[in-house]
Amino acid sequence: MFESLFDVDPDASQAELRAVVERCERLKSAAAAAQARATALWAAKRRAAEIGAGVSAAKRGKGLASEIALARRDAPVKGNQHLGFARALVEEMPHTLAALASGALSEWRATLIVRESACLTVEHRRELDAELCSDSAKFDHWGNARVEAEAKKIAAR
Repeated sequence: MFESLFDVDPDASQAELRAVVERCERLKSAAAAAQARATALWAAKRRAAEIGAGVSAAKRGKGLASEIALARRDAPVKGNQHLGFARALVEEMPHTLAALASGALSEWRATLIVRESACLTVEHRRELDAELCSDSAKFDHWGNARVEAEAKKIAAR
């Protein structure tokens, strides 16, 4: 399916190989953003279908996290994490999602931001999102520790 996209020319220069690695990182980030959007939409559609079918509130969403984990080829216990991450990005953190989609953030760095903002109200989480991620150019020179520290600093205010 993607064979030609990921072909690596054994005669490529070092600069060309670096470009391949960079392109793959941007693609991984864009794919993670698409997964988040699809996961959040899947959850919303499942909820709407279950409401329409008269499923009780206590039973709605049962098994969805396991299905998400299965679709991602991950352990069932990780499904809730993936679902929570997706919902946070899509419903509360549009700037972080955009930075992920553009490749400015890796999935791990977006996860760090979501994790550090988990204790905040939705309103404060949106403020953190806007302050930290509205200008994603800054991430070009930041490592994981800096992303995490900046998110913690804003969350602590």
